[in-house]
Amino acid sequence: MKKRIALIAMLLVAALTLSGCNLIGYDAELDGAQVVAKVNDTEITKAEWLAYRDYIIEYEQQYMLQYYGMSMPMDESMVASYNELALEQLIESSVIEAKLDELGMDPLSEEKAAEVDAYAADMVDLYKMLIRFQNYPELETVEEEAERLAAEENPGEPVATVTDAELDAMLNEELAAIGYTYDYFAETQKVSVQQDMLREHTGKDVVVTDEQVKAEFDSLVATQKETYDATPASYAYAEQNGLDLYYIPEGYRGVKNLLVMIDSEKQTEINNLQTELNTANNTLNSGNAQIEEMKSEDTAELDAEAKAAYDEQIAALEAQVAAAQATVEETQAKLDAAKKAAFAEIKPVAEEALAKAIIGEDFDALIETYGEDTGMMAEPAKTRGYLVCEGLSLYEQNFQDAAMALKNVGDVSDLVETAYGYHILQYTCDIEAGEVEYTDEIKEAIHAEMLSAAQDAAYDAAVTQWVSEAKVETFPKVME
Repeated sequence: MKKRIALIAMLLVAALTLSGCNLIGYDAELDGAQVVAKVNDTEITKAEWLAYRDYIIEYEQQYMLQYYGMSMPMDESMVASYNELALEQLIESSVIEAKLDELGMDPLSEEKAAEVDAYAADMVDLYKMLIRFQNYPELETVEEEAERLAAEENPGEPVATVTDAELDAMLNEELAAIGYTYDYFAETQKVSVQQDMLREHTGKDVVVTDEQVKAEFDSLVATQKETYDATPASYAYAEQNGLDLYYIPEGYRGVKNLLVMIDSEKQTEINNLQTELNTANNTLNSGNAQIEEMKSEDTAELDAEAKAAYDEQIAALEAQVAAAQATVEETQAKLDAAKKAAFAEIKPVAEEALAKAIIGEDFDALIETYGEDTGMMAEPAKTRGYLVCEGLSLYEQNFQDAAMALKNVGDVSDLVETAYGYHILQYTCDIEAGEVEYTDEIKEAIHAEMLSAAQDAAYDAAVTQWVSEAKVETFPKVME
């Protein structure tokens, strides 16, 4: 029996945000029926190959546009490379499909098939809900309206015109337009389940020993030691980005932050004025640059008409600069006044908190009472404070300078002003440098990563072997 299901092609489809994309085009029906490759008893037609080739190209183009904001033009060499890639993946897919048959993984068991069906139904329901929320946020069906009116003391007249069934048909039609049908979700989930089963089969004998895990930990420590000793500031950024950390460089301290924030409305006003000021400054700087450039030109040989036009342009730019300068001064004055009012409003509360901190009241309790920095509510900052070291540019300069100016553990800063409000900082602790403790949690995490990588490698090696053992014939002439 001929099977032309391209497993990898469907996996690519499953990864797409939207599946309804336009293919570059098919050959005529007769030409498309020609065979470009045979894998054992499975034929891959020219139409299938071209369709998949075009699909990969469009996917790559959409990816480049979405994530990098740039187009990906196609020349002959690039098209040729995609020709080869598409055929390789279709051949591999055919081999995998045969292996699934051989191992009894296709069709799925009743239990797994039921799980796939349930997944597809849930996904259809989810996307119907999303489409309704996006496209019909105010729509109420006849049945929903009747239920609502029955619960109201003074119900109005019914106005709904769409029934539940009609709305469901509308949503199904919109899902089908972008390719998100029940069959799409069921097929892609089936592919995913089968790949997991195949990966489990190829990786069943993979073992990662404790010695290998410890060696990997030591390697990670050595790598991070070299990196963070050379650039200690990168350690704080690594933690902020959620990276796994195995080594701590010298020079770090923990600093707790009690923040009394500027009122949100005043903050919005300040932000808007700052934006206006930035715009005015850009206009001012641009105008001055143009004037400077024009005045550097040699105008000695200009005729009277050209010189008059030149002078008129200079005058217009100077007027523009004068207006921008006035806007800068006016906006700066408004911004200064807004900031002054905003900080004056919160200063009594900040000074009250500071007075209690200075006499030694529990700083954590003060943060709980006065603090508005949500970052201090979660670990590890809640216990340890924020990571700070010399040369760090992670925080506003006033915050950084005040944090590093504290001399001893337990010291408390004066009020520190930043764009957020008033801060009171406490030097909480010195962070012990060196490699982190090799805990069971770290051991298990590294083991899981290594095992997954080893299973992936085993799967890739098995697929490579299966392809090498298959009887594969290609017909390059048909592909021309």
